[in-house]
Amino acid sequence: MKNRTIYLLLFMFATLATSCSNDDDTQSTIENLKNVTDCEITIEPTTSLSICVDGTDVALPDEIIKFVTTFYSRNDIPINTEFSWTVESGNMEILNVENSIDGLIAKSIATIKFNSDYSGNGIIKGAAKNNNGNGSDTHRIELETK
Repeated sequence: MKNRTIYLLLFMFATLATSCSNDDDTQSTIENLKNVTDCEITIEPTTSLSICVDGTDVALPDEIIKFVTTFYSRNDIPINTEFSWTVESGNMEILNVENSIDGLIAKSIATIKFNSDYSGNGIIKGAAKNNNGNGSDTHRIELETK
């Protein structure tokens, strides 16, 4: 009888532990798959300046997605880099910008909201400047089809 009670309790505990879930986690995971926080640039001994902008190529209305730009300028201290983000076209808005340094590379991550009437043809521009140079790059985002 004692063994039966123990097995019943173990079965109930295992059932409860595997049946509980949080549906909110699924939605945030799907959105996070589109976030980009790294943009590869090639720096060779002859490279004076390099910049890139990267992120998803498609978005839906009401999505919030992170995009990144990285910048290198020879003979400059990355902390001196100033970033700016611009929505060139498309119904989007910049919610937040976070800048950081990784060795000789300056990085900026922009959180972009695609408004409820977003219909594609979006272009964002990441620009950077410091004491020795400046550069910019654009990234196009189309409307995602379901």
